Amino acid sequence: MKSDVKPASKSDASSATSTADGGRASGSASGASAHGGGGSTPRGGRRPEPGDGGSAVDGLDDQVALSPRQLARRIYAFFYHKAVGLVLILLAGLLALLGAIFPQMPSSARESAEASAQWLEQVRSTLGGWTGILNTLGVFHMFTSIPFLVVMGLLAASIIACTAHRLPVIWKTTRHPRTHVTARFFDRARLRSHFTVPLSADAAFDIIRADARKHHLRVITDERGPGRNAYLDRHHWAPFGTVFAHIAFVVVMVGFVVSSLTGFRDEQFTLTVGQPKEVGHGTALVAEARSFRDTYYEDGSPKDYVADLVVYEDGQEVAAQEVRVNTPLSYGGVMFHQSYFGVSAVMNITDATGAEVLHDGVALEWTTSDKVFNYGHTTLPDGTVIYVVGSASGQVGTGIEPGQMRIELYQGDATTPFDAAVLDQGTPTPLGDYTVTFEREQQFTGMIVRRDPGAGIVWFGFGLLALGICITMFFPHQRLWVRVTDLGTDADPDAGALVQMASPDRRDSGMSRMFTDMAVRLSGEMLRHGERTDVDA
Repeated sequence: MKSDVKPASKSDASSATSTADGGRASGSASGASAHGGGGSTPRGGRRPEPGDGGSAVDGLDDQVALSPRQLARRIYAFFYHKAVGLVLILLAGLLALLGAIFPQMPSSARESAEASAQWLEQVRSTLGGWTGILNTLGVFHMFTSIPFLVVMGLLAASIIACTAHRLPVIWKTTRHPRTHVTARFFDRARLRSHFTVPLSADAAFDIIRADARKHHLRVITDERGPGRNAYLDRHHWAPFGTVFAHIAFVVVMVGFVVSSLTGFRDEQFTLTVGQPKEVGHGTALVAEARSFRDTYYEDGSPKDYVADLVVYEDGQEVAAQEVRVNTPLSYGGVMFHQSYFGVSAVMNITDATGAEVLHDGVALEWTTSDKVFNYGHTTLPDGTVIYVVGSASGQVGTGIEPGQMRIELYQGDATTPFDAAVLDQGTPTPLGDYTVTFEREQQFTGMIVRRDPGAGIVWFGFGLLALGICITMFFPHQRLWVRVTDLGTDADPDAGALVQMASPDRRDSGMSRMFTDMAVRLSGEMLRHGERTDVDA
């Protein structure tokens, strides 16, 4: 019995691939011929002559009829074009890179024109004259900007079109694979083996089918000949892994857009201990930090800081928890994450009628560039912006003594205060049209408050992506074709059979090992079966 198991050369591999594809080139040629070449005359008639009625010579008067179905097909063909998908991926990556490089305006700053103007003034010190241009282009809110959402929508449409275009091919490959190949395929396939066995073609073919089923390979018999033919494969559903991966990208993008449009993220939500504060952003929630504790290591670095947080809705306590950095409080889809802490100045401000317009802590969460002062600001109901300034820790001789705060009042976007004074603790002081009292210093906790309605969609998308990758990587589609030809003649009817095996798949370690093991196993089994047959005879 002769045996030959070897991989093909590169030239053989390319030829085998075209052979396995089964004459697609000839099919394309016939299609081109059916449509006809350029310059052909209308079927069954002569060429139209100049001056003939009903058609202009230059074609300018012809009506272009494009049905809705044709238009839909053209749009579909545009989106499943690989070049279009590549361009959209590059655009989405570029916009995402801009959103990562440039600071993004927090949700709290986008709630009012005054807050937006204040935030832009803060970044103007870094970006200078480019601030207005970048803001107009939507760079500071990139992930909710129209260009980004349009590109993401087009990219999703491209992925859907590519998947829909490929799905029928995958379905046909997995459910109705090509089972018949030419004799040349067995000579040029990437992986190939042939050996003769002292058995009839039918007996050898039965052993192949039994072995394939034993090792969980699907067997599809082809009756067209020559000889006995079968198509074998394993994990025929594996190509659908790419479909799951493509759908996953669309699902993740949908979740991201849902969060961008309907959610919010406030990274500067400060709570002065003992001072309730509305969460805003379309919620009816009020949050209060009942207490705050911070502990430190021996070198002075923070060890732990925890806020005793309470959330109210419609005046009723609905949630309470000690919030740490990695232990957020969640209620109604809104999450409170501990982020930072510091000192705030509790202020009481009344207007000319004595009505209270502010009684809250102003967090001194900012520091001047020279590290001399800490400051914070808030906006009063009439648009007046109040800045509260205190000396930074360890600073002396600043003009603001312990127990004092400097108050500055600004009108709208003005860069110079229209009134200012240094206030002693507990002393009401007239400023502008207000009476301002610095009551005391108090700790504040800074939190990240967010609502992310698309988070579940995103996690589902990542689950689909993981499933698709696992199917593609760990369960590859393995295919091979088998042909068994009877070598018997009238002169020598017991000459045995020729077994040919071939596969056009890539020669990765898994496929090569499976193919080689099967060839060796089958040849050995058939040899033993032939020996038993001789003994029985």
